[in-house]
Amino acid sequence: MAQQVQVFTTCYCPPPQYEYLRRIGISKQLKCATIPSLSVSASSVLRNASFCCTSSVHCNLPSSPKIFVKGLPLSTSEGRLMKVFSEFGDVTLVQLPIDRESGQSLGFAYIWFVKEESAQLAVQEMNGKFFDGRFIYVTIAKPGSSKSSKRTTAYKF
Repeated sequence: MAQQVQVFTTCYCPPPQYEYLRRIGISKQLKCATIPSLSVSASSVLRNASFCCTSSVHCNLPSSPKIFVKGLPLSTSEGRLMKVFSEFGDVTLVQLPIDRESGQSLGFAYIWFVKEESAQLAVQEMNGKFFDGRFIYVTIAKPGSSKSSKRTTAYKF
């Protein structure tokens, strides 16, 4: 299944990342690109490339409305979250931290929206709901809460 990624009209990518983007079909002239199902997720492509936006597309992630979702099943994917939360408005980015050892989700995610109203609606509609076999907790994320996560593996008890 392909995943839609917003790519901006003017961008600068360091050479290795740009070469990767070019190989999978993303060029500077495209506004949208379809990334086939690969071992690399769309958000990791965005994390590994430096995008500079000058178009009307809202892409200033630190100031974009962001929600925090926890209690997710370990099998949850970024694509699944994108599909579900897009029902409340345009989603800019989904960040789903992955355990380096197991390759599974750590059970929480950050989701950026274009509009504040969309983020508020997602919190109202999804907080406390049953999602893929578990009850999830959804709230507006605190500023700077996803900038530097020190933990790269799940806690083991």
